Amino acid sequence: MNSLSKLNTAVLTALILLAAAWWGRSALSDIDTLGEAEIHQIPGTRKTGKPAKASLQSSGRIQLSVTEAGRPVFCRVNVVGADGNYYEPADNLLAPWSLSRLGNRQGKGPFRYYGWFFYCDGQCEVVVPAGETRIEVWKGFEYRPVVVKAEVAVGQSTAVDVPLKRTIDLAAEGWYSGDTHIHLDRRSEEEDQRALDLLAAEDIRFGHILCMNDTRSYRPVMDQQIWHQLNGMGKKSVRRRGAYQISSGQEYRCGTFGHICLIGGSRLVDADGLKTDPNNWPPFGMVADELHGLGGFAFHAHGGYSKEIYIDFAQRATNGVELLQFAEYRGISLEGWYHILNAGYHFPAVGASDYPYCRALGDCRTYVHLTAAPTFENWNAAAAAGRSFFTTGPLLRVTVNDKLPGDTVALPDDEQELPVRVRMQSLLSPVDEIQIIVGGEIISRKQLEGTQRTEPVDWTEAVTVQDSTWVAVRAFSKSASGRDDSEAHTNPVYVSLGEHPVRNEASILWLLNQVDERIAFQRSREFPQREQVLNYFQASRDALTKLLKSTD
Repeated sequence: MNSLSKLNTAVLTALILLAAAWWGRSALSDIDTLGEAEIHQIPGTRKTGKPAKASLQSSGRIQLSVTEAGRPVFCRVNVVGADGNYYEPADNLLAPWSLSRLGNRQGKGPFRYYGWFFYCDGQCEVVVPAGETRIEVWKGFEYRPVVVKAEVAVGQSTAVDVPLKRTIDLAAEGWYSGDTHIHLDRRSEEEDQRALDLLAAEDIRFGHILCMNDTRSYRPVMDQQIWHQLNGMGKKSVRRRGAYQISSGQEYRCGTFGHICLIGGSRLVDADGLKTDPNNWPPFGMVADELHGLGGFAFHAHGGYSKEIYIDFAQRATNGVELLQFAEYRGISLEGWYHILNAGYHFPAVGASDYPYCRALGDCRTYVHLTAAPTFENWNAAAAAGRSFFTTGPLLRVTVNDKLPGDTVALPDDEQELPVRVRMQSLLSPVDEIQIIVGGEIISRKQLEGTQRTEPVDWTEAVTVQDSTWVAVRAFSKSASGRDDSEAHTNPVYVSLGEHPVRNEASILWLLNQVDERIAFQRSREFPQREQVLNYFQASRDALTKLLKSTD
């Protein structure tokens, strides 16, 4: 057994805290050269702030109260002193999850201003240098951030009250936010409450809390996992407080096949044995098949890393792909995903944060549309059906011929004109462009300027389709440095004309090439189950070849 898997989670967390704290000290001098300035620098200023502690001889206190409807509310906060640096409460149960500790992966997006935030329950005391202090309060994607300023005198306490009000209520429209990829410990009721605190602070309705194995070995027992989930799995693990819910799942990982997020299953998967090298056996398709029997759904993590995902989708073995992460389209990227859709597969994508290996909890997330009760079972099933959009901030609701993402528009076998209706607003960062995409091609663009970039945009466009296809919408912008910032994409609305399935020959050929590369890689390796793996991979090639012949 390797040394990492023998570490208990408390020790592992301590190591991560130490590493993040070290990075916070050692990398600050390199912020400008690394392009990190836009993360930590208030827009419109020149100073790049850093975490700091105020001298008691020249400081005062902010008594902060953040409320919603008169009650304290969990939130994300920046307190910026008169010197331009960032200050935190000395006493704060949520201190381990501030940006200067966990959740700060250098070089990852979204590349927009975050400051050096901390999470709190809505009431805290912060010691700051005397002078004008800036307080910034954030809460998810549906609240407009609030900025207030207060003058602080030496030795004095200044009360600052910040009322919050939800700007956009997507749950009232049936849209519920979720993050399918969060790593936190669940070893006690106290840790469950901390997880719910964090979800409330970022306004994430459904949080999937995942354990994960070392990539070099796997045993289906929790004490061999990282990020222990000791309060059950799947339905038995659900805990709810108000609008926010958590449930435990797992990230099954290896180097050769990739990583895969297993949500909703009632236990850890056996993975075909009490002990296995996951780099050799079993393929993810078999793991997903077991998970389906446990009531769960399997999404390839990190865009599938462009590995076994090209095998599994062809056999309809897995449920979709975690595509948007760190504000970019990872692994197979949009190109690979569009080819899969063009081959006729309904293969939904989601956005997820991979917290704490990211900027902030839920910095990428998925909004699922529900017509039934907001439960984990219904949310997971709707995510697997593609009834969703995924985003780093822009809120993007779309219908095609009055159908929502994941639906199918069935029409007669001739040319059709379809109305595409888009409603978009981004409260956190501006959006520069909205695109309507048909069969992987950008059919129409809407450039946004001025207040359109952050205020509600309603756009209706008619698109003409001549064959069975799919329609989706994307909204995005780049940061000042030209890197990934605002991003949102819907899952497709599928369009069926007559009895013709979606079959794009060029896309199938492109996918066959990816499959051949994966087969060649496995053939180059020596391991006991090589022939079994090659047989599984060949079955995917055969499935795509059969589709190709149907295009003749």
